[in-house]
Amino acid sequence: MSFALPLAFSFVSPMLLGAGGALVAIPIVIHLLNRRRFKTVHWAAMEFLLKALKKNRRRLRFEQFLLLATRCLVLLLMGMALARPMGCAQSSLAEFVGRRTGVHVFVIDNSYSMAYQIDRSGARTQLDQAKIIAKTLIDRLSSGGESVAIVTAARPAVAVIATPTFDLKSAEAAVDRIPQTYGGTDEAGALALARDIARTQTTEPNKNLYLIDDSTRIAWQTNGDAIKQTALELSKLYPSGIEHYNLGKPDEWNQSVVGLDPGQTMTTSWFPADFVADVRGYGPCPTDPKLTWKIDDNIIPPGATPVKAAEQASPITITAAAMPGGLHVVTASLDTNDRLPLDDTRWRIVDSVSQLKVLIVEGERGVGGLGSSGAFLDTALNPPSAGDTSGRPTSYVSTERISDLELDNKIFSDYRCICLCGVGDIQDSQAEELEKFVRDGGTLMVFMGDPVTAENYNATLYKHHLIPGPLTKRITVGADQPARRFAFNPKGVLHPILADFRNQENTGLDKVEIYSYWQIDISANPKVERVLDFLPPDGSPNQPPDPAITVQSLGDGKTLFYATASDPNSEWTTFMAHECYPALMHMLLLGTTSNGDGWMNLTIEDPLIVPPSIKFTAAPMLRDANQTTYPIDVATDAQGRSIYRADPLAKPGIYTLSTGAESYKIAVNVPPDEADVRTIDDDQVKAALGDIDVKMLDDSVPAIPVVAVETGKDLGWPVLFAVLILAAMESFIAMYFGHQRRKL
Repeated sequence: MSFALPLAFSFVSPMLLGAGGALVAIPIVIHLLNRRRFKTVHWAAMEFLLKALKKNRRRLRFEQFLLLATRCLVLLLMGMALARPMGCAQSSLAEFVGRRTGVHVFVIDNSYSMAYQIDRSGARTQLDQAKIIAKTLIDRLSSGGESVAIVTAARPAVAVIATPTFDLKSAEAAVDRIPQTYGGTDEAGALALARDIARTQTTEPNKNLYLIDDSTRIAWQTNGDAIKQTALELSKLYPSGIEHYNLGKPDEWNQSVVGLDPGQTMTTSWFPADFVADVRGYGPCPTDPKLTWKIDDNIIPPGATPVKAAEQASPITITAAAMPGGLHVVTASLDTNDRLPLDDTRWRIVDSVSQLKVLIVEGERGVGGLGSSGAFLDTALNPPSAGDTSGRPTSYVSTERISDLELDNKIFSDYRCICLCGVGDIQDSQAEELEKFVRDGGTLMVFMGDPVTAENYNATLYKHHLIPGPLTKRITVGADQPARRFAFNPKGVLHPILADFRNQENTGLDKVEIYSYWQIDISANPKVERVLDFLPPDGSPNQPPDPAITVQSLGDGKTLFYATASDPNSEWTTFMAHECYPALMHMLLLGTTSNGDGWMNLTIEDPLIVPPSIKFTAAPMLRDANQTTYPIDVATDAQGRSIYRADPLAKPGIYTLSTGAESYKIAVNVPPDEADVRTIDDDQVKAALGDIDVKMLDDSVPAIPVVAVETGKDLGWPVLFAVLILAAMESFIAMYFGHQRRKL
């Protein structure tokens, strides 16, 4: 609060002025106490002294009054100085001896859209212009009386100077050091930091806020509710004014590759690989760009091809020849003359699999090659080649069959997929390890069989989220009832896993007969996806179908539930006799198993987290293309395991992680949202701020000082100087009048 005297002064801390006024009473009380009368005793020796004193009484009274007034004035002015008197703008005294005072907070956007290049004198990018404006405003502030705080709005928002500094030169230097980042905008977070800074400045009534950005719609219209709520608080915390400098231009445009992904979940060295690029164009793009594809710096034919860059998704697909096993860098680059080249290129690391290792765990072991519960699945995924004695792989799948008794002896991270085929007894410790395996990116397939019991699966697999719901009961078709069939229509809506069956009339999938399956309750699991259902029994058209095959995500991996058996037991199904059985098994495998390269593809805001399955034989080393080393430290994941982790990398590009024995490529791309450089006008920015009182300015340097004369002049220092002069005067008067002289 402040207290104002008419036309001349106001005080930042009026309570201190009152305290100074109260202390004035101390010298007066002391003076009155010294005048107390005592009983007068007349004796001859004093008569001569009293006659001499009467001659000097008037002089002594004047001296005492002058000394008393000086001491009272010293205390009063001391309180006044501590209360910080503020001279009114119209006061000539304030104009003569005062100085401006206030806190000035600058919020400067340095997200990657601020790298947009535009024609301005002395400023190559939007960020360069923002720095010029900020430094000009700081240069016009009053040294010693006005302080500066600085916040950057790139995600995550950072308070570069959180405690306002009076060193204006260091503030300008801090503005110069603001980096051009490659991340998105965190306008809501930046405004929240400006709010927090204002809350700490409780004794300063004059607070000013400056927002300097390119006014992109993605910055102001994301987290709109949070921005409006914070803006309402800012309007109260910054009474001296909020100013917004809009650097954006309505004709800005940009073309970008905002996405790059494989066309399938699994890329192998056995089949051609599809890749899909998402190309976008924002604003009035004058021409269509050309797109060039590369794998490991080798151009994929036909080379640079014109593409349509539109605001809506424009997926561009290319098919490349089968890639050898190992890591490959896929690049999609636009040849365009836009003003924001940061997002014209996008990278993707692909781990092409030469052999997909699958562990098949059997709950039943029989006599003969196909007598076990996982034998037909093994044959479907990795069929033997007749007459081939070379020993070379004949399939991209490398299978290994074990009994359920051997499960504890296996290292799960050595496999991409684990199949439980009629396994009846799953221990809780095994289910816990399987959950970790899936969360780290593996795939678990669960097939039913005679040994399976609801009690065991619900207590272990369901507890660890490895099946989509609790098993309820086993459904068995009676001898006088028709077999159940899959609800499959090749011309209907199919799950993406079954895409290869689309419009295929004679696959035989609709002819499969199922005599027994486990019913499972998925009603409480909204994340589960139905791949195939069973047709309801005849005469029950309104009965909801039971799921036959479901899939769900768990961490970085997936789990697949298959409600019937995987072997041709006549009590369960005759599916294995159909030609579509191997095709469906491969679709399920390829549709749920990933290459495990997701951790190698990051955006600027993502930390690098190395999966626990990656083996290290030496201390990890992370380097960029210029061989600059970046720190990577030991951390703990959600399961309590030790992993290696690096903070988000600040620049896009290809990095190399060395583990001692192997090297991994790491692709870091810019976030796709900042590619949209389309701007909003001042009215829309003001609406995004909740229509608070904001002074809207353009991208030019202000021609006049931004501190208004109404903010007043700080008279605290002149008053304090007067206190020092009066204190010296009091000492001189006391000594001159003899009140402090020592008589010898």
